[in-house]
Amino acid sequence: MTLENLIGKGLQREPTSQAEITRFRAKIATKLVDAKSETLSLDTRFDVAYEALLQIGLASLRANGFRPDSRGGHHVLALQTLTTTIGYPRERIRLLDEYRRQRGLGLYDGSFDPSVIEVAAVIGEAINLQQHFQQWLAATHPELL
Repeated sequence: MTLENLIGKGLQREPTSQAEITRFRAKIATKLVDAKSETLSLDTRFDVAYEALLQIGLASLRANGFRPDSRGGHHVLALQTLTTTIGYPRERIRLLDEYRRQRGLGLYDGSFDPSVIEVAAVIGEAINLQQHFQQWLAATHPELL
């Protein structure tokens, strides 16, 4: 799969800027701080950590000059293209998709109540993905830092 193949099928081309990527990076950092806050419920911490994952996926698309279009499914697209956008290992994408699924269960039918272990896992994965994104950005698009 190439990103070009997804134009008109969920993606559109649009150039980015250093300011936009800087805003994404700041939001991601804030979400990770919030997700670690033990004053928040486990449910909220899981959601915020997942939002950090999603923001990294969106920032990765933007750094490559793409943006999700107005169709639905941007969560799936942002996460499943991470192998293409920033070279994130394919086996890790399955885990991200599981976090997306769990969040959906909690959000739409209330059937997912994350444990301390599950919250720690999604936060750890978000931190790992953030570091991967930062390294990729420095190596391939230092002008966006």
